[in-house]
Amino acid sequence: MRGHRVAWSYALLGVWLIAVACAPEPNRVHAEAPAAAIPLAMPGPSPTGRDAASASALNARCTGCHSEIAAEWRTSFHAQSQRDPAYQRAFAIEPLPFCQGCHAPETAANRPVPEAAADLGVGCVTCHVVGDHLLASSAGTSEPPHAVTRSDAFANTAACATCHEFAFPELAPREKLSLMQATLHEHERSDARDVPCASCHMPLVGTGATKHRSHAFPGGHEPEFVRGALRVRAERRAADRVALVLQTERVGHAFPTGDLFRRLELSAEAVGSDYQAVGSTRRYLSRHWSEKQQLARVVRQVTRDDRATHTPLEVELELQLGPNERPLAASLPLAWRVAYQRVEHPRSEAEEDSVLDGEIEIASGTLPPLSKGEPDHVHP
Repeated sequence: MRGHRVAWSYALLGVWLIAVACAPEPNRVHAEAPAAAIPLAMPGPSPTGRDAASASALNARCTGCHSEIAAEWRTSFHAQSQRDPAYQRAFAIEPLPFCQGCHAPETAANRPVPEAAADLGVGCVTCHVVGDHLLASSAGTSEPPHAVTRSDAFANTAACATCHEFAFPELAPREKLSLMQATLHEHERSDARDVPCASCHMPLVGTGATKHRSHAFPGGHEPEFVRGALRVRAERRAADRVALVLQTERVGHAFPTGDLFRRLELSAEAVGSDYQAVGSTRRYLSRHWSEKQQLARVVRQVTRDDRATHTPLEVELELQLGPNERPLAASLPLAWRVAYQRVEHPRSEAEEDSVLDGEIEIASGTLPPLSKGEPDHVHP
Protein backbone atom coordinates (compact mmCIF):
# COMPACT_ATOMS: atom_id res chain seq x y z
CA MET A 1 0.00 0.00 0.00
CA ARG A 2 3.01 2.27 0.29
CA GLY A 3 2.26 5.83 -0.73
CA HIS A 4 -1.49 5.67 -1.22
CA ARG A 5 -3.43 8.82 -0.43
CA VAL A 6 -6.94 7.52 -0.84
CA ALA A 7 -9.39 7.22 2.05
CA TRP A 8 -11.00 3.81 1.71
CA SER A 9 -13.28 2.44 4.39
CA TYR A 10 -12.25 -0.08 7.01
CA ALA A 11 -15.09 -2.18 5.67
CA LEU A 12 -12.62 -3.27 2.98
CA LEU A 13 -10.58 -5.35 5.41
CA GLY A 14 -11.47 -8.58 3.68
CA VAL A 15 -10.54 -7.45 0.17
CA TRP A 16 -7.25 -9.33 0.23
CA LEU A 17 -9.38 -12.39 -0.46
CA ILE A 18 -9.61 -11.15 -4.06
CA ALA A 19 -5.91 -11.79 -4.46
CA VAL A 20 -6.18 -15.21 -2.87
CA ALA A 21 -9.10 -16.15 -5.09
CA CYS A 22 -7.19 -15.01 -8.18
CA ALA A 23 -3.98 -16.84 -7.28
CA PRO A 24 -2.71 -19.57 -9.60
CA GLU A 25 -4.13 -23.02 -8.97
CA PRO A 26 -1.53 -24.87 -6.85
CA ASN A 27 0.19 -27.85 -8.37
CA ARG A 28 -0.20 -31.22 -6.77
CA VAL A 29 2.56 -32.11 -4.37
CA HIS A 30 4.07 -35.09 -2.67
CA ALA A 31 4.95 -35.56 0.96
CA GLU A 32 8.51 -36.41 1.93
CA ALA A 33 7.51 -39.78 3.37
CA PRO A 34 5.43 -41.46 2.24
CA ALA A 35 5.01 -39.91 -1.21
CA ALA A 36 1.38 -39.10 -1.95
CA ALA A 37 -0.29 -36.61 -4.29
CA ILE A 38 -2.42 -34.15 -2.28
CA PRO A 39 -3.91 -30.73 -3.06
CA LEU A 40 -2.14 -27.99 -1.15
CA ALA A 41 -2.71 -24.27 -0.59
CA MET A 42 0.17 -21.84 -0.90
CA PRO A 43 1.11 -19.17 1.68
CA GLY A 44 -1.15 -16.14 1.82
CA PRO A 45 -2.09 -13.09 3.89
CA SER A 46 -3.43 -13.39 7.43
CA PRO A 47 -3.28 -17.16 8.00
CA THR A 48 -5.95 -18.76 10.16
CA GLY A 49 -5.65 -21.43 12.82
CA ARG A 50 -2.93 -19.84 14.98
CA ASP A 51 -2.42 -16.63 16.90
CA ALA A 52 0.64 -14.38 16.87
CA ALA A 53 2.08 -15.80 20.09
CA SER A 54 1.95 -19.41 18.90
CA ALA A 55 3.33 -18.39 15.50
CA SER A 56 6.23 -16.61 17.21
CA ALA A 57 6.97 -19.64 19.41
CA LEU A 58 6.89 -21.96 16.41
CA ASN A 59 9.14 -19.60 14.46
CA ALA A 60 11.68 -19.65 17.29
CA ARG A 61 11.94 -23.43 16.88
CA CYS A 62 12.80 -22.89 13.20
CA THR A 63 15.46 -20.26 13.85
CA GLY A 64 16.95 -22.27 16.72
CA CYS A 65 18.07 -25.01 14.34
CA HIS A 66 18.44 -23.15 11.04
CA SER A 67 20.71 -20.44 12.45
CA GLU A 68 22.46 -19.50 9.20
CA ILE A 69 19.21 -19.10 7.28
CA ALA A 70 17.66 -17.29 10.26
CA ALA A 71 20.51 -14.76 10.24
CA GLU A 72 19.84 -14.06 6.55
CA TRP A 73 16.10 -13.72 7.14
CA ARG A 74 16.60 -11.19 9.98
CA THR A 75 18.34 -8.83 7.53
CA SER A 76 15.50 -9.08 5.00
CA PHE A 77 12.54 -6.82 4.37
CA HIS A 78 10.34 -9.85 4.99
CA ALA A 79 11.43 -9.79 8.62
CA GLN A 80 10.94 -5.99 8.75
CA SER A 81 7.63 -5.91 6.86
CA GLN A 82 5.63 -4.42 9.75
CA ARG A 83 8.46 -2.43 11.38
CA ASP A 84 9.72 -0.82 8.14
CA PRO A 85 9.68 2.97 8.79
CA ALA A 86 8.55 3.81 5.23
CA TYR A 87 5.61 1.41 5.56
CA GLN A 88 4.71 2.85 8.95
CA ARG A 89 4.71 6.42 7.59
CA ALA A 90 2.52 5.38 4.65
CA PHE A 91 0.19 3.39 6.90
CA ALA A 92 -0.24 6.47 9.12
CA ILE A 93 -1.54 8.36 6.07
CA GLU A 94 -3.83 5.53 5.01
CA PRO A 95 -4.45 3.02 7.81
CA LEU A 96 -6.18 0.25 5.88
CA PRO A 97 -6.52 -3.25 7.34
CA PHE A 98 -6.07 -4.42 3.74
CA CYS A 99 -2.37 -3.58 4.04
CA GLN A 100 -1.84 -5.44 7.30
CA GLY A 101 -2.81 -8.70 5.65
CA CYS A 102 0.66 -8.94 4.06
CA HIS A 103 2.74 -6.69 6.32
CA ALA A 104 1.60 -8.40 9.53
CA PRO A 105 0.38 -11.76 8.24
CA GLU A 106 0.48 -13.56 11.60
CA THR A 107 -2.53 -11.69 12.96
CA ALA A 108 -6.02 -10.78 11.81
CA ALA A 109 -5.93 -7.91 9.32
CA ASN A 110 -8.75 -5.98 11.04
CA ARG A 111 -7.13 -5.85 14.50
CA PRO A 112 -4.30 -3.86 16.07
CA VAL A 113 -1.02 -5.65 15.42
CA PRO A 114 0.34 -7.31 18.59
CA GLU A 115 4.05 -6.97 19.32
CA ALA A 116 4.65 -10.66 18.60
CA ALA A 117 3.25 -10.29 15.06
CA ALA A 118 5.10 -7.00 14.45
CA ASP A 119 8.40 -8.51 15.59
CA LEU A 120 7.87 -11.57 13.40
CA GLY A 121 6.84 -9.79 10.19
CA VAL A 122 6.81 -12.34 7.40
CA GLY A 123 8.45 -15.18 9.28
CA CYS A 124 9.65 -18.68 8.54
CA VAL A 125 6.26 -20.05 9.55
CA THR A 126 4.39 -17.58 7.32
CA CYS A 127 5.70 -19.22 4.16
CA HIS A 128 6.71 -22.69 5.29
CA VAL A 129 3.87 -23.71 7.64
CA VAL A 130 0.48 -23.85 5.93
CA GLY A 131 -2.16 -25.79 7.81
CA ASP A 132 -0.61 -29.09 8.89
CA HIS A 133 2.10 -28.94 6.24
CA LEU A 134 5.72 -27.90 6.62
CA LEU A 135 6.41 -26.83 3.03
CA ALA A 136 9.71 -27.32 1.25
CA SER A 137 10.76 -27.01 -2.36
CA SER A 138 10.38 -30.06 -4.56
CA ALA A 139 13.89 -29.31 -5.81
CA GLY A 140 15.40 -29.97 -2.40
CA THR A 141 17.64 -32.99 -1.88
CA SER A 142 18.40 -32.77 1.83
CA GLU A 143 17.01 -35.22 4.38
CA PRO A 144 15.65 -33.11 7.24
CA PRO A 145 15.18 -34.62 10.71
CA HIS A 146 11.47 -33.81 10.59
CA ALA A 147 8.67 -34.46 8.14
CA VAL A 148 8.26 -31.98 5.26
CA THR A 149 5.86 -31.70 2.35
CA ARG A 150 7.78 -31.10 -0.85
CA SER A 151 5.79 -29.04 -3.33
CA ASP A 152 6.27 -28.19 -6.99
CA ALA A 153 4.06 -25.11 -6.50
CA PHE A 154 6.13 -23.93 -3.53
CA ALA A 155 9.21 -23.95 -5.75
CA ASN A 156 7.53 -21.70 -8.34
CA THR A 157 5.76 -18.34 -8.55
CA ALA A 158 2.64 -19.64 -6.79
CA ALA A 159 4.46 -19.42 -3.45
CA CYS A 160 4.86 -15.63 -3.87
CA ALA A 161 1.64 -14.83 -5.70
CA THR A 162 -0.84 -13.84 -3.00
CA CYS A 163 1.38 -11.21 -1.36
CA HIS A 164 3.09 -9.90 -4.49
CA GLU A 165 0.10 -9.51 -6.80
CA PHE A 166 -3.27 -8.16 -5.72
CA ALA A 167 -6.09 -5.87 -6.78
CA PHE A 168 -7.18 -2.48 -5.55
CA PRO A 169 -10.03 -2.66 -3.06
CA GLU A 170 -13.28 -2.27 -4.98
CA LEU A 171 -16.70 -1.31 -3.60
CA ALA A 172 -18.88 -1.86 -6.65
CA PRO A 173 -18.81 -5.53 -7.77
CA ARG A 174 -19.32 -4.57 -11.42
CA GLU A 175 -16.18 -2.43 -11.53
CA LYS A 176 -13.26 -3.82 -13.46
CA LEU A 177 -10.58 -4.90 -11.05
CA SER A 178 -7.33 -2.98 -11.32
CA LEU A 179 -4.15 -4.59 -10.03
CA MET A 180 -2.30 -2.62 -7.38
CA GLN A 181 0.70 -4.87 -7.88
CA ALA A 182 0.99 -6.90 -11.08
CA THR A 183 4.37 -8.60 -10.85
CA LEU A 184 3.04 -12.09 -11.56
CA HIS A 185 1.16 -10.92 -14.67
CA GLU A 186 4.33 -9.20 -15.88
CA HIS A 187 6.31 -12.38 -15.24
CA GLU A 188 3.86 -14.50 -17.22
CA ARG A 189 4.29 -12.20 -20.23
CA SER A 190 8.10 -12.12 -20.06
CA ASP A 191 10.73 -14.31 -21.69
CA ALA A 192 11.55 -15.60 -18.18
CA ARG A 193 8.05 -16.94 -17.50
CA ASP A 194 9.47 -20.40 -16.74
CA VAL A 195 12.09 -19.06 -14.31
CA PRO A 196 10.95 -19.16 -10.65
CA CYS A 197 11.10 -15.98 -8.54
CA ALA A 198 13.59 -17.70 -6.24
CA SER A 199 16.17 -17.97 -9.02
CA CYS A 200 16.87 -14.24 -8.66
CA HIS A 201 15.43 -13.28 -5.28
CA MET A 202 16.77 -16.32 -3.42
CA PRO A 203 20.16 -16.91 -5.06
CA LEU A 204 22.19 -19.98 -4.15
CA VAL A 205 24.80 -19.29 -1.46
CA GLY A 206 27.27 -21.46 0.46
CA THR A 207 29.10 -24.55 -0.71
CA GLY A 208 28.87 -28.27 -0.23
CA ALA A 209 26.53 -29.34 2.55
CA THR A 210 25.79 -25.72 3.47
CA LYS A 211 24.65 -24.72 -0.03
CA HIS A 212 21.15 -23.25 0.09
CA ARG A 213 18.97 -20.50 -1.28
CA SER A 214 19.50 -17.18 0.49
CA HIS A 215 16.72 -15.97 2.74
CA ALA A 216 17.93 -12.35 2.66
CA PHE A 217 15.60 -11.91 -0.36
CA PRO A 218 17.57 -9.28 -2.33
CA GLY A 219 15.38 -6.88 -4.27
CA GLY A 220 14.61 -3.20 -4.78
CA HIS A 221 16.54 -1.99 -1.74
CA GLU A 222 19.87 -3.59 -2.69
CA PRO A 223 22.03 -1.17 -4.77
CA GLU A 224 24.11 -3.79 -6.61
CA PHE A 225 21.06 -5.95 -7.24
CA VAL A 226 19.18 -3.00 -8.75
CA ARG A 227 22.14 -1.77 -10.80
CA GLY A 228 22.58 -5.24 -12.28
CA ALA A 229 18.99 -5.24 -13.54
CA LEU A 230 19.37 -2.53 -16.18
CA ARG A 231 21.79 -1.76 -19.01
CA VAL A 232 21.95 1.87 -20.13
CA ARG A 233 23.53 3.44 -23.22
CA ALA A 234 23.66 7.22 -23.79
CA GLU A 235 23.97 9.01 -27.12
CA ARG A 236 24.17 12.75 -27.74
CA ARG A 237 21.96 13.44 -30.73
CA ALA A 238 22.31 17.25 -30.84
CA ALA A 239 23.39 20.19 -28.72
CA ASP A 240 20.20 19.98 -26.64
CA ARG A 241 19.22 16.31 -26.99
CA VAL A 242 20.41 13.03 -25.52
CA ALA A 243 19.00 9.56 -26.19
CA LEU A 244 19.08 6.95 -23.43
CA VAL A 245 18.60 3.32 -24.45
CA LEU A 246 17.47 1.07 -21.58
CA GLN A 247 17.22 -2.72 -21.50
CA THR A 248 16.68 -5.00 -18.53
CA GLU A 249 19.19 -7.72 -17.72
CA ARG A 250 18.00 -11.08 -16.37
CA VAL A 251 14.70 -9.58 -15.15
CA GLY A 252 11.46 -11.55 -15.44
CA HIS A 253 9.09 -8.60 -15.00
CA ALA A 254 8.81 -4.91 -15.79
CA PHE A 255 11.37 -2.67 -14.13
CA PRO A 256 10.58 -1.26 -11.66
CA THR A 257 7.83 -3.54 -10.39
CA GLY A 258 5.94 -3.88 -7.12
CA ASP A 259 4.74 -0.81 -5.26
CA LEU A 260 2.52 1.62 -7.16
CA PHE A 261 4.85 4.56 -7.48
CA ARG A 262 8.29 3.04 -7.93
CA ARG A 263 9.89 4.62 -10.95
CA LEU A 264 12.99 5.42 -12.99
CA GLU A 265 14.07 9.04 -13.12
CA LEU A 266 15.95 9.97 -16.31
CA SER A 267 17.67 13.34 -16.27
CA ALA A 268 20.17 15.37 -18.30
CA GLU A 269 21.76 18.79 -18.00
CA ALA A 270 24.21 20.99 -19.88
CA VAL A 271 27.04 21.92 -17.52
CA GLY A 272 28.52 25.42 -17.69
CA SER A 273 32.09 26.50 -16.91
CA ASP A 274 31.08 27.28 -13.32
CA TYR A 275 29.62 23.77 -12.96
CA GLN A 276 26.10 25.19 -12.87
CA ALA A 277 23.32 23.71 -15.02
CA VAL A 278 22.68 25.90 -18.06
CA GLY A 279 19.75 23.76 -19.17
CA SER A 280 18.19 20.58 -17.85
CA THR A 281 15.33 18.11 -18.22
CA ARG A 282 13.96 15.02 -16.50
CA ARG A 283 11.43 12.31 -17.19
CA TYR A 284 9.88 9.49 -15.15
CA LEU A 285 9.26 5.93 -16.37
CA SER A 286 6.60 4.15 -14.34
CA ARG A 287 2.99 3.16 -14.28
CA HIS A 288 1.23 6.51 -14.70
CA TRP A 289 -2.12 6.82 -12.94
CA SER A 290 -5.30 8.84 -13.35
CA GLU A 291 -7.53 9.51 -10.37
CA LYS A 292 -11.33 9.68 -10.28
CA GLN A 293 -13.42 10.52 -7.25
CA GLN A 294 -16.05 7.86 -6.72
CA LEU A 295 -18.33 8.00 -3.70
CA ALA A 296 -16.08 8.27 -0.63
CA ARG A 297 -12.84 7.24 -2.28
CA VAL A 298 -10.48 7.83 -5.14
CA VAL A 299 -10.19 5.18 -7.87
CA ARG A 300 -6.88 4.84 -9.71
CA GLN A 301 -6.41 3.47 -13.20
CA VAL A 302 -3.26 3.04 -15.24
CA THR A 303 -3.24 5.49 -18.15
CA ARG A 304 0.25 4.69 -19.42
CA ASP A 305 3.00 2.21 -18.63
CA ASP A 306 6.44 3.08 -19.98
CA ARG A 307 8.64 1.01 -17.69
CA ALA A 308 11.74 -0.78 -18.96
CA THR A 309 11.51 -4.40 -20.17
CA HIS A 310 13.75 -6.90 -21.94
CA THR A 311 12.97 -5.07 -25.19
CA PRO A 312 15.31 -2.08 -25.73
CA LEU A 313 13.56 1.16 -24.82
CA GLU A 314 14.85 4.40 -26.33
CA VAL A 315 13.99 7.65 -24.56
CA GLU A 316 15.08 10.99 -26.02
CA LEU A 317 15.45 13.86 -23.57
CA GLU A 318 15.45 17.47 -24.79
CA LEU A 319 17.05 20.09 -22.57
CA GLN A 320 15.04 23.13 -21.60
CA LEU A 321 17.28 26.01 -22.66
CA GLY A 322 16.71 29.73 -22.64
CA PRO A 323 17.33 31.76 -25.83
CA ASN A 324 20.67 33.02 -24.48
CA GLU A 325 21.90 29.54 -23.57
CA ARG A 326 20.87 27.76 -26.75
CA PRO A 327 23.88 28.94 -28.88
CA LEU A 328 26.23 27.81 -26.08
CA ALA A 329 24.80 24.33 -25.59
CA ALA A 330 26.87 22.60 -28.28
CA SER A 331 30.10 23.76 -26.62
CA LEU A 332 29.14 22.42 -23.20
CA PRO A 333 29.38 18.86 -21.82
CA LEU A 334 26.10 17.10 -21.23
CA ALA A 335 25.66 15.08 -18.02
CA TRP A 336 23.02 12.35 -17.81
CA ARG A 337 21.72 10.10 -15.04
CA VAL A 338 19.31 7.16 -14.50
CA ALA A 339 18.07 6.53 -10.95
CA TYR A 340 15.67 3.99 -9.44
CA GLN A 341 13.35 5.77 -7.00
CA ARG A 342 11.06 4.43 -4.29
CA VAL A 343 8.25 6.95 -3.88
CA GLU A 344 6.82 6.97 -0.38
CA HIS A 345 3.77 8.95 -1.45
CA PRO A 346 2.83 11.56 -4.07
CA ARG A 347 1.67 14.92 -2.70
CA SER A 348 -0.15 15.78 -5.92
CA GLU A 349 -0.59 14.49 -9.45
CA ALA A 350 2.62 16.30 -10.49
CA GLU A 351 5.30 13.62 -10.69
CA GLU A 352 7.96 15.97 -9.37
CA ASP A 353 5.89 16.58 -6.24
CA SER A 354 6.63 13.31 -4.47
CA VAL A 355 8.15 12.28 -1.16
CA LEU A 356 10.91 9.71 -1.74
CA ASP A 357 11.73 6.79 0.53
CA GLY A 358 15.07 6.56 -1.25
CA GLU A 359 16.82 6.15 -4.57
CA ILE A 360 19.63 4.16 -6.16
CA GLU A 361 21.69 5.63 -8.98
CA ILE A 362 21.88 2.97 -11.69
CA ALA A 363 24.05 4.73 -14.25
CA SER A 364 25.41 8.18 -15.06
CA GLY A 365 27.95 9.79 -17.33
CA THR A 366 29.02 12.90 -19.20
CA LEU A 367 28.99 13.33 -22.97
CA PRO A 368 31.59 15.81 -24.33
CA PRO A 369 30.74 19.00 -26.24
CA LEU A 370 29.82 18.73 -29.88
CA SER A 371 32.25 20.05 -32.47
CA LYS A 372 31.06 21.24 -35.84
CA GLY A 373 30.75 18.30 -38.20
CA GLU A 374 31.51 15.82 -35.39
CA PRO A 375 29.41 12.64 -35.19
CA ASP A 376 27.14 12.02 -32.23
CA HIS A 377 28.83 10.91 -29.01
CA VAL A 378 27.93 7.56 -27.47
CA HIS A 379 28.43 6.44 -23.86
CA PRO A 380 28.09 2.66 -23.35
